[in-house]
Amino acid sequence: MLCEKCGKNEATYYYHENVNGVTKTLRLCGNCAKEMEEADELPKFDADRFFDEFDPFFDEPFLQSPMKTLNGLLQGFFGGDRALGSGTQKDKKEEKTCPVCGSTLRDFATKGAGCPKCFETFAEELAPTVTRVHGKGAHAGRVPSRYRSRIERKRRIEALTEEQREAVRNEDFERAASIRDELKKLRAEEEAERQAATTAAAADSAETAEAPAENQAENSGDHQ
Repeated sequence: MLCEKCGKNEATYYYHENVNGVTKTLRLCGNCAKEMEEADELPKFDADRFFDEFDPFFDEPFLQSPMKTLNGLLQGFFGGDRALGSGTQKDKKEEKTCPVCGSTLRDFATKGAGCPKCFETFAEELAPTVTRVHGKGAHAGRVPSRYRSRIERKRRIEALTEEQREAVRNEDFERAASIRDELKKLRAEEEAERQAATTAAAADSAETAEAPAENQAENSGDHQ
């Protein structure tokens, strides 16, 4: 799908806004999204601050199953589903919502962020969870570039999946097939990277297990 602003580049960023209970989606290319953010026409998103503060969510386990992990962390901290809101009319009325997209904390935990503003809106609720994971409220390190590339790929997959659905709805099956091939390639890259990470983790575990045995053998030799 083309960017709704310039009508030339492919849309890779989806902004959701809740207006009077109706969710509107603005599809933009990277250039237009940046221009609109700089012009204060969109909520600004400090990527560096986000990556620094929420780095634990981009560790290997989270990248493999992001919503499951985040949901578990949030529900574990808040005490289960009830703490995220029992779903009663009173809960829904009093529940904090993102001023841009209207997402609640429950939505954030179960579906992911509706827009960049969600991270700022729920920062207070997330901070203790980040502290629990890392032992401090702000992570000093920077996210490695490979994590950023994975996140960009996931965004690309989400955007293409949405575009493929729309192509099918419009009976543009040629475009849908083209998107299918691109998605297949991206998911193959994702799977190959995941397998490589699993292999590396297994190798590290094996080395860690061998080290005590080697030390024990050396100590035994010294005693003889």
